[in-house]
Amino acid sequence: MSANNIELQIFGQVFRLSCPVDQQEALLASAQRLEERVSAFKEQSKIIQFEKVLAIVALNLNYELEQEKQKNADNKNVLEACIKQLDSSLSKFQTSESVVLE
Repeated sequence: MSANNIELQIFGQVFRLSCPVDQQEALLASAQRLEERVSAFKEQSKIIQFEKVLAIVALNLNYELEQEKQKNADNKNVLEACIKQLDSSLSKFQTSESVVLE
């Protein structure tokens, strides 16, 4: 395998994927977490059909991703508001400093 390829075994199937060398460890960890999550859900739900289990886990993962995206957007908005407030305060401070110095 070349330096940019990685071989993963997930659910008994081998996948050969192209992946930058510096991201291979993260991809392996992600595959391991996916297997753990699917196994846990399958055990909890008692659903036997593997495709249904995968679909539900994928739906859950996508929901969690969307929630995190919303949190990030909210945090960005809060930070942008703080930056505007700081800029405004700094401008007022600089204006008052120039008036005092004159």
